[in-house]
Amino acid sequence: MEFQNLLADLKKKNFTSLFISHDLSVVKYICNKTAVMYLGHIVEFADKKALYEHPAHPYTRALLAAIPIPRAGGRREHVSLPGELPSPLQPPAGCPFHTRCPYAKDICCREYPEWRQVEENHWCACHCTDLRGHGEGL
Repeated sequence: MEFQNLLADLKKKNFTSLFISHDLSVVKYICNKTAVMYLGHIVEFADKKALYEHPAHPYTRALLAAIPIPRAGGRREHVSLPGELPSPLQPPAGCPFHTRCPYAKDICCREYPEWRQVEENHWCACHCTDLRGHGEGL
């Protein structure tokens, strides 16, 4: 925890860094902006508040749902990802997440999604994101 506190203190002094982690609870503590990656592709990029309050990509939602709530009885919605993780050496055509996405459409299998602005300082690469509802239409 001392290292995390040191990074948080440096952030207050306009120190810029690239922090890579699989632990989104630590990322939330340290980072102002976050890029979520799946199979080597950035699928969502947002400032801290937007990402944690309105995740737009289904993979981001699954990651956030996996963060334990540190209080008795605290629970999050369970999100399971069907399918198998594709090989990064032979990624699938189209969206890299479509083989595990519960919302995948035909276009997801064919075309890599373009970046779309969900809200200010919040971008997502997903064919299924309902931009009017910040992903809630998934």
